[in-house]
Amino acid sequence: MTPRWLRTRIGVRAASALSAAAVVAVALAIGGFALVFLVSQSLHSAVRTSAQQEADQLAERVHANDNGQPNKNAFFAVDTLARSGEDIVQVLVDYTQDPGDPVVTVEGANNTSEHVPIANLRPADRQVIVQDNFVIKRPNGTSVSTLLVAQGSETLGLPVYVYVAQPLTSVQAATDTLLFYLLIGVPILILVTGIATYEFAGRALRPVEAIRRQVARLTEKDLGKRVPVPLARDEVGRLAETMNEMLARLEDGQGVQRRFVADASHELRSPLATIAAGLELMQNGESSPETDAATITALRGETERLNRLVDALLLLARADERGLQPRREEVDLDDIADAERVRPGDSGVPAEVHAEPVRVIGDRGQLARVVRNLVDNARRHASTRVLVTVRREGGDAVVEVSDDGPGVPLADRSRVFERFVRLDDARARSDGGSGLGLAIVSEVLAAHSGSVEIDDAPGGGALFRVRLPAAPVPEHAAGAPVDADGGLMSGPIPEIESVPRQLALPRPGLTPPVRDSDARQDPPTAPWGMPAVSASAPGRQPSPAPRPNPVGAARGGGQPGSDIR
Repeated sequence: MTPRWLRTRIGVRAASALSAAAVVAVALAIGGFALVFLVSQSLHSAVRTSAQQEADQLAERVHANDNGQPNKNAFFAVDTLARSGEDIVQVLVDYTQDPGDPVVTVEGANNTSEHVPIANLRPADRQVIVQDNFVIKRPNGTSVSTLLVAQGSETLGLPVYVYVAQPLTSVQAATDTLLFYLLIGVPILILVTGIATYEFAGRALRPVEAIRRQVARLTEKDLGKRVPVPLARDEVGRLAETMNEMLARLEDGQGVQRRFVADASHELRSPLATIAAGLELMQNGESSPETDAATITALRGETERLNRLVDALLLLARADERGLQPRREEVDLDDIADAERVRPGDSGVPAEVHAEPVRVIGDRGQLARVVRNLVDNARRHASTRVLVTVRREGGDAVVEVSDDGPGVPLADRSRVFERFVRLDDARARSDGGSGLGLAIVSEVLAAHSGSVEIDDAPGGGALFRVRLPAAPVPEHAAGAPVDADGGLMSGPIPEIESVPRQLALPRPGLTPPVRDSDARQDPPTAPWGMPAVSASAPGRQPSPAPRPNPVGAARGGGQPGSDIR
């Protein structure tokens, strides 16, 4: 594997070539050393076998006593078997009668002095002694490295010592020749490997370079172009496909951004045009006081509508920039749903609420906006009825908002959560909707680890189902009554027809709110016209705040973008 510091300094091609050359060099060095060692050992083994065979033949010939005398046996054995050749042979006869005064005489020899033994080895009968790299001086004064084999024998009852020394000159010559060719060939192989790897790496990186050049030429106006995809289905091919998929996502994102800007500009143009026309009318001074009062009322309505639209756009912009970071506090979903029961709607369709106590952790204002957007959307399309239910299913809090309107087609159920999407564009614009309501619902629920889905209502129409992680129920709220101070009551439980809802949950003062102190939280969110829900009295029915209904409400006084279908 190429070191990172090497790749950053000399590039991928050169780094790959150097790495391949280094690997080949190490492999050839290890292989060459092993080859030289094995060849040397093999040649030494052959020389040893040959010397042992020759020494064994000489010992047998001397022992056979063909000539009747020890000296003649030794002489004729050497003369017959080892007269020629480069081997150094001596046969010594031990005439010692007194162990303290040994008399050992060279009786047969070749290629060396006939009077001086070449070694002081005295092997016993049939014993073999081998010495490697044994240096012998020749009669001409030169020295030679040999492999010496000394074998013991006997003739006519006298000890005989046979010395056979075979020169290692041929072994050294073969080893030196092999080493020479390795020293010449290994660098050439390393160089060839480096050059070949450099060229092959360049060929392999050509598609990558083509992709780089194509991407470098792209601008924000050329996102429709694609990089070339090589025919090989390898890593480079997958890189090109991934790059094209990324360009497609960028193109889609750019298209969404442009459509968002265009739609936002279109939505802002209408109230701004109304405000400009009203101001121009009042500036002329030709209108009556009654007309001016009506104009001011209309301008206030358009200003409120413009403010709501800008607020919705800012919320979505925050979601795109860094994601929504809602405040973390205990929120009673049933209180939020109950507030929709008494909040008037433009369509005149009342909201029927069936809620059981369910508490979640999140941003009260953002969650209230979710419920309000869904209820406003249902009211715009309902014929006679809007039903809001809140319940707990296992560890989830479930909010369902249904109507008896035309419903949402199956093919459009995922598209309606996109921004500025209206399935009935003419009706939505006449009602004042901007197509942002369900987009805000989706973003807020994603920030709260929740989800939203669309289904068919039991009686016809659309049913929006919201799921959020429910807050854990305190132990004393599961079955034990709570006294006025929030503690457990002692004694028997009084028989009452129903337990007030505030007894089922502890007072908020007993359980401190859960907050992310280290997170950059979004500013508090107050949905337009949403009655304030008191956190200090979760069991008290909230009093709805009066909802303004200016003249501009006829153009849409509800939550911006709440009309989707």
